[in-house]
Amino acid sequence: MAKPEIIKSVTEILHKYMEQNKLRKTQERFQILKFIYDWDRHFDVDDLYNHLKESGFAVSKATVYNTLELLLEAGLIRKHHFRNNTSYYEKSYFNHSHDHVIFLDEEGNVKEIVEFCDPRIDSIKADLEKILDINITGHDLYFYTKSKK
Repeated sequence: MAKPEIIKSVTEILHKYMEQNKLRKTQERFQILKFIYDWDRHFDVDDLYNHLKESGFAVSKATVYNTLELLLEAGLIRKHHFRNNTSYYEKSYFNHSHDHVIFLDEEGNVKEIVEFCDPRIDSIKADLEKILDINITGHDLYFYTKSKK
């Protein structure tokens, strides 16, 4: 469960974003944001929709899709495209760069996602910035495996 100060911060960010873009501030949008930030996992649209329903929150799948797009635009979640055709999401505010090992079943579908952070990646990033005279603003690193050993 997210700390109250994190929920307060992301709620304020969403509120300001919707004000700046003249979007309606609906209870559903804020509730979906809270559900995401209280959840410590990657999820697809169906996972989130089912989680909301199981928690007694009545919302349409279209509202879930639209809210996810809004949260992406506001920078409050990230979207990943792992091997299959399903998009996975995760919270991104207060969540720095990190990397993933994706475990696939025999058909190539995502079975499990494990996050990791390795300081050697920061060293590689710094070397690339120096060699290429660039400023890297982010990265995505995915390792795929079919079995957990």
